Amino acid sequence: MVLGYPKGLTKKDIPYEGQIIRVADEYDAIVSKRQYKSHIGISDTIKILIENANPKEPIPASTGVKGVAENAKLGKNNPLIVKALISVVIEDIEYEISCSVDYLNSLSEVIKRLNIVKKYEDKMNKANNDKKKQYFLDGMKMYLTGNETVENYSEILNEYNTAYSNKKKDIDHLYDEIRIIKKLKV
Repeated sequence: MVLGYPKGLTKKDIPYEGQIIRVADEYDAIVSKRQYKSHIGISDTIKILIENANPKEPIPASTGVKGVAENAKLGKNNPLIVKALISVVIEDIEYEISCSVDYLNSLSEVIKRLNIVKKYEDKMNKANNDKKKQYFLDGMKMYLTGNETVENYSEILNEYNTAYSNKKKDIDHLYDEIRIIKKLKV
């Protein structure tokens, strides 16, 4: 931190805990979606924090409110804290990916089950006598659970396929974010 408002503290005088809170708060403020601003991606947020950790010119010896405004973009973040935050963010993304993969696996099992129902329906529609049709209808019902019915299972299957596709895209995006973040240098 350049200045500790309101007491005019400099980097070395600002408690380490305060520096940590400052970086965490800035990260949260940038990455959080708000009504008055659009969402900024995780890797773009990390880039902003890194820029704020590396002053581009010497810090002028200013004080007071005017000094805060002048120094607002000059090395506000402690680079060590930004590096630590990057590690935490990567771990958090990896955990989110892990949970999402578990969710994908559960969706996959439901999709497989409902595809079996679809196969029974296809066979039922091709059957040429009522006995075979009833056999395949009973097979369909055997694989249906909860609120699924012969009439609504295909709609439910479509919803699960859409959810699977969307979650897969989310996971791919998270992997891309990790690749970008790991390339960043503080």
